[in-house]
Amino acid sequence: MDSWLKRAARLLTSISFGSDGSASVVPYYPQKVRVYGEEKKYFRRTIPEHFGISSKRLFNMLSELEGERRANIHNLFVLAGGEVICECSRDGYGTNIWHLSHSMSKTVTGMAIGMLVDDGRLKVTDRLVNIFPEVPYKDKRFADITVRHLLSMQTGVPFAEAGSVTEVGWTEAFFSSSLKFAPGESFSYNSMNSYILSKIVTRLTGMTLSAFLDERLFSPLGITNYFWEIGPEGVEKGGWGLFLSPESWAKIGYMFLSGGVFEDRRILSEEWIEESSTRWATSPMSTGDFNYAYQMWVGRESEEILFNGMLGQNVWICPKNNIVVVVNCGNNELFQMSPALDIIRKYLGCDIEDALSHSDIRTLHEREAHFFDSRRWVRPLEKKRGLLYFLHLRSRESFDIRWSDILGEYVLAKNNAGILPLFVTGMQNNLDTVIERISLSRAGESLVFSFTESGVDYSLEVGLYEYKSTVLDFRGEKYAVSVMGEALTDRDGVGEYRIEFLFPEMPNTRMIKIKPDAAGRITVTLSEVPNDKIVDLLIKKVPNQNGVAGFVLDMLERRFGEGFIQKKLEEIFSPTIVGADVTHPDAEKIMEEELRRVEDESGVVRLIRSVVARFFKESVGISEARATEQTSSEADGKSSDKRGFFSSILGKIKKRR
Repeated sequence: MDSWLKRAARLLTSISFGSDGSASVVPYYPQKVRVYGEEKKYFRRTIPEHFGISSKRLFNMLSELEGERRANIHNLFVLAGGEVICECSRDGYGTNIWHLSHSMSKTVTGMAIGMLVDDGRLKVTDRLVNIFPEVPYKDKRFADITVRHLLSMQTGVPFAEAGSVTEVGWTEAFFSSSLKFAPGESFSYNSMNSYILSKIVTRLTGMTLSAFLDERLFSPLGITNYFWEIGPEGVEKGGWGLFLSPESWAKIGYMFLSGGVFEDRRILSEEWIEESSTRWATSPMSTGDFNYAYQMWVGRESEEILFNGMLGQNVWICPKNNIVVVVNCGNNELFQMSPALDIIRKYLGCDIEDALSHSDIRTLHEREAHFFDSRRWVRPLEKKRGLLYFLHLRSRESFDIRWSDILGEYVLAKNNAGILPLFVTGMQNNLDTVIERISLSRAGESLVFSFTESGVDYSLEVGLYEYKSTVLDFRGEKYAVSVMGEALTDRDGVGEYRIEFLFPEMPNTRMIKIKPDAAGRITVTLSEVPNDKIVDLLIKKVPNQNGVAGFVLDMLERRFGEGFIQKKLEEIFSPTIVGADVTHPDAEKIMEEELRRVEDESGVVRLIRSVVARFFKESVGISEARATEQTSSEADGKSSDKRGFFSSILGKIKKRR
């Protein structure tokens, strides 16, 4: 059995059922090491009526998008005839700020391959083993894999996305795989195909993928702000990890719609544009209304072209109407089964014969300016107005005294939660996360939220009237974050305090809800968007990609009851942590009570881990089982030492105070 398959199953159980220390199964290294710079505006902004599209049509589209609860949109950017007719972002985001594109990255990697083909340095019929003759392979059918098979997701290689966080030698693991089917025989979406394409660019050019594309794509299109994460072998990931702004993506989409030309400069040949947007593989209906071409999707029954990334990242090209739409989301969706995309196609993919009236333009602009305001999780306080405030003789933003009831410092029970959403930390292998304490304080008219995570202290301002922005460094990875809070009262008259952490470069958002009681105790509930629903979709794919992990999941459902996995996912993505006011005389008592509760639950966890260990012993090997059993034994041995944990944390906090 391939080592990455074993590690994938072990990582799954470690994340799901707890581990002491990091759940990572391969060494961690920082990947997102930069934050955004704003891209300059390029396209002319105009009214939709210039292109025969009514403002009312776009207003209705935006209204329907905002009303669709499954559509959590960050940015929307609409081009018609090469000009912007609609542009909006929800508060905290921006169309000129780069945003993680996930698998839309594949399309740009495919374009780099097209440039090499246009240059005569590569043919799509070239065999992979001839490009990398030094890498050994086991399956004889591997010799038949061509560049076209990589481009069209028809290699049959099983080493897939799960391998990115369970293996450091991606190329060797890819080549050493036993194929699921003969190359070209079937379609199987696999981001590692795109990674190998990235390596091909580096091998043939002697340049990094980013440097090659800067010369051939980004600079010619005037794209100056971009970032591509690097894999463990020092090569861009290819299939994911590219950060580009919506306006930059619109340039790429418009270039493609224009037959490979941008500002009278040829970027890709007409031949490559046609070949790369031709259906080469029939995808299952479960992926959506598109088949697969070369690292992009094409309509099953239409000429539409789609660059698509999970969680709702899309560049949709409609040649019939000369339209390009870029949309960034934070949705619980894989591929293009997207309610947001369906709404966009409904309004802009049809035959448009609008009655035009300029009276609707102002209404559209107001909707754009306040897009998604009705969907806020935290609502800002309304700024005071008047002459004295205008002249700054009075403060516009006075402190909200409702927060005074919760100001203080709190130690938290043992947990595996962090401020960075779990979905992000899982993808980045940045899993060593423990929130040890939080504090809320007032600094003048500002609210300050501080926390200690895995031994590192952080402090940031919480906006009460608007988002306050800063940069947080989590073990070398840098994330822009915008924070806003709201104090309110629940139905029972109990104070509830919400803090929202937007990551404007990411599809992911972290929400924290804090509730205090009179006895010095607080409960801190963390949630995130996207949430466990997207992981549930990923887990449903596990049996097809990883037989061992699939069997483990089935075994746990049979042993602990139907719905067990879903319940665990909900607990993992929305944990509730108990904390205590460090100044309260019963703080240590509260923590000891929580420890006893955690220890009761840990008995079930140890049982789960022993079941998994038994499976590994029987089907993977004695050494794997012993390693797992030893981890469980160490966890048991450490439980008696945990009572000192809270005392030591309290002591550190009191000393600092």
